[in-house]
Amino acid sequence: MAAAAPDVRGEGVEEDEAVILSKLETMALDDLLLFIDHKSRLVRIGASSVLAGLSASRSGRQALIDCKADAIEKIVNRINDDHDAALTAILASLVNLCEEEEAAVRVAKAGAGEKTMKKIVSALEVGTRLPDGAPKLLVNISRVFEGRKRMLGYVSDGSSEERKKEILQLLHHFEESRKQKDNDLSFLALFFENISQEVMGANLLCDENEGFKLGIVAKGLAEDNKERQLGAAGTVKNCAFFTELHRGIAEHAEVAALLVLPLVGESSSFEDDDMNGMYAGLASKCRIGGKISDDKELRRMIYEGLLLFCRSKDGREFLRKTKVYPVIREVHKFEEAFEIPDEDHIEMIERIVEQTMLLDEVEDAVD
Repeated sequence: MAAAAPDVRGEGVEEDEAVILSKLETMALDDLLLFIDHKSRLVRIGASSVLAGLSASRSGRQALIDCKADAIEKIVNRINDDHDAALTAILASLVNLCEEEEAAVRVAKAGAGEKTMKKIVSALEVGTRLPDGAPKLLVNISRVFEGRKRMLGYVSDGSSEERKKEILQLLHHFEESRKQKDNDLSFLALFFENISQEVMGANLLCDENEGFKLGIVAKGLAEDNKERQLGAAGTVKNCAFFTELHRGIAEHAEVAALLVLPLVGESSSFEDDDMNGMYAGLASKCRIGGKISDDKELRRMIYEGLLLFCRSKDGREFLRKTKVYPVIREVHKFEEAFEIPDEDHIEMIERIVEQTMLLDEVEDAVD
């Protein structure tokens, strides 16, 4: 007769917690998964911590992916754990698992994105401690289409309004957290970047009726925070991909000014004529001077965003009215000064200048 499976929730189990904890490190994966749902807080924490360690390696992640006991789904179900240490370990496991695309899709399909959004919003609304790793998990899940689809409410379950409300709440708290140093909510900038790849996400961020939330995210370009800067540049770039949004974005000149802010160099590079007619905030930065970002990835994203605005007459006029040209002119010199210049960067800058400065002049002359 086959032995009965142990009641891992602890009811009727006489095995001491210490004995269970001593076995967790060497336990078979199927058995280990049973203990993340144990009634003992210490056992849940121990089992979840072992899973977090296992998921930190590629071979460990593959073992969880291949596990016949629906490991990913079981781990996702534990996002409802009400103990901080156990929840932190569960979230760490899922963050690690999402490094593998196959696992990220399964994590998304299991509803981890929606569960995590609810956890974050609930904690922020009542002022309790934000679960460690929760914003990072949203970022990792939203890297795959399945995650973006579910968190934006594309699925036909009537959830789009609920998801929209939660995203707007996240944006509100993201803005409120701006004054707090090292706040974990900074990672939400990368989440907003990811969801703005989809037209529903870009439309939400650019919706005037919702307060044009793209402006909130774009402020990250003025901050000394890598996640907020990269997320802001990527979000503006993604929204610029949709030319139908250019006219609405063009009503907010600060977006173009913020986009080029990390490209502003020394004040001696700019003449008074350069700053006459320039957007006020950008002109002020040019007068004070700055340091062109040494983050190559950030500069590339900014150039790509500017080029996307050049695809429409509204977008080109947007860049001209804000008067970003003097900044582009100087960053062109900066890129050429490298011992081995990045030819892609230089080509993009030259195309921006050509299309922004000349294209409509030719069209107007023909008209």
